[in-house]
Amino acid sequence: MNVKKITLLMLSAVMAFSFTGCSKKDTGEEQKKFDEFMKQEFVEAMEQSYPNTHIILENPKDYGVDISKTKIQIDKELNEATMKENKALNDKSAKAFKEFDREDLRDDQKETYDVYSYMLDYTTEMNDSKFDYMSMPLESMTGMHTQLPTLFSDWTLRNEQDVKDVITLMKSVRPYMDSLLEYTKKQEEKGTLMLDIKSVKEYCEKVVKEDVNSSVLTGLNESIDNLKLGDEKTRQYKAELKKAFQEYFLPAYSDIIKTMKELDSSKNNAMGLSHMKNGKEYYELLFKQATGTDKSIEDIKKELNSMSRSSLLAVQSVISKNKNLYDEYANGEIKTKYTDFESMLKDLENDCKDDFPSVGALDYKIKPIGEDLASGGVAAYFNIPALDGTTPKQIRVNMLEDALDVQSLETFSTVAHEGIPGHMYQIAYAYKNVKDPWRNSMASFLGYTEGYATYTELYALQYLDGVSADAVKLQQNMVVYQDCLVALADIGIHYEGWTKEDAAKFLEENGLAVTDISDFYNQLQANPTAFLSYYVGYVQLANLKKDAQEELKDKFNDKKFHEAILKSGAAPFSVVEENVKDYIESAK
Repeated sequence: MNVKKITLLMLSAVMAFSFTGCSKKDTGEEQKKFDEFMKQEFVEAMEQSYPNTHIILENPKDYGVDISKTKIQIDKELNEATMKENKALNDKSAKAFKEFDREDLRDDQKETYDVYSYMLDYTTEMNDSKFDYMSMPLESMTGMHTQLPTLFSDWTLRNEQDVKDVITLMKSVRPYMDSLLEYTKKQEEKGTLMLDIKSVKEYCEKVVKEDVNSSVLTGLNESIDNLKLGDEKTRQYKAELKKAFQEYFLPAYSDIIKTMKELDSSKNNAMGLSHMKNGKEYYELLFKQATGTDKSIEDIKKELNSMSRSSLLAVQSVISKNKNLYDEYANGEIKTKYTDFESMLKDLENDCKDDFPSVGALDYKIKPIGEDLASGGVAAYFNIPALDGTTPKQIRVNMLEDALDVQSLETFSTVAHEGIPGHMYQIAYAYKNVKDPWRNSMASFLGYTEGYATYTELYALQYLDGVSADAVKLQQNMVVYQDCLVALADIGIHYEGWTKEDAAKFLEENGLAVTDISDFYNQLQANPTAFLSYYVGYVQLANLKKDAQEELKDKFNDKKFHEAILKSGAAPFSVVEENVKDYIESAK
């Protein structure tokens, strides 16, 4: 799972352009203004967020970004004033954007227009006051309390000023986190609290227990050492960093624990969003945001049911030929030849050359996830590189011996998902072929990015030596079948109001066993749409591929299809679909 999801302000203030003159616009002038609009959108998004600027740009000045305008903080504190401010900024952007007529733009600008328009639409709808206090900044899986440790442990220090800045950034953790806690208390008052209190508390207790042994400090200290600033400065900065960590970072997590203990569980919604006022409508917006498609939930349900049935039929076809294979699969006896992650990536880079367009040599390094941040549920993740970055791309892998089986099919798939031909390759391709910096940094379409990576993790299984074609087919279709059921359960819980009993009955009827229905239900209930980007996104791409194969038959080419789905980078599926249609027409 790509945990480096940027959750900070995505749509920022822009210049308000005035349009005058005759009714017929000068298209050349309009195109120039649109380029200026998108450039300013990018610049202001960077200037309003220090983490965004630092992660995305090594040389902000080259992009017209004035870092002196950027306050060094995690994000604006979350309160009614900033909520109002963000809505005003969004309204200002919307007003300027609506002055453009799509038909006046170049083809590449039309695509950017569609990408921006999709994001603007759902952001504007979410800004409706009836959805105030419905966002969930402390979701158990991707809440800010889980993001901050990895953010700091992976933080890049490029020079001495970065060291000073990260110490300042560390000091912003407690006031920012306390604002989230005040927001959470107001959710309790307003009846919009929906939180896995136990899970959040346990995670934060683990952080506090690690104390100064945390990977946050060890990672940053290692980076300070690598700058070779001299013994005296190195000691001084490490001491200042430790002090900031102890006085601001750890107390923030103690504050979370205290607040979780004080919350009234009777006022916490333990059911899906549909049990909350305006919750069903809010879920529809979360669904649109997570999946990147304008299709209705009912239409997506039909696609998921169809995909689950076809996958199950494929599984049954394999088992009918080899009855022992399923037992081997279920017992985890099907193994790859790999004993390390480096070999997997090296082979994947070589094996997919004929099936995916070239991005040139990929410079990357593999680092272990800190033991305190590692878990059995995370095999690897990929860090988003800077647009103008010169340092190697970084994949973090779980090295705990008892956390995962390096030789399992799941581990190989996860490395393909995060590395090649997944996220690392996907982002490298976009940086090379999509020239708009806003598109490459601020266009947030997890349905596409995670759907693509899920597609590639299953596609890459065919490259395995020593694993039979039937075993690969079984693995691919079992994963898809289970993923579809999880996505349907998410919809059931949040859109249709399923209870635990309803979820258990659904899983039992479809042959999916879970160790504890409460754990399964609670994870989906506390993290609405968390898995839909992966699973619904995958289904969209799989169906586009199926349509192309059926129409082109022996003229279908994997590499050309992959070029089509990669062409526009992160985008809504309406854009991806048009690219696939163009590929089909050109291949006939």
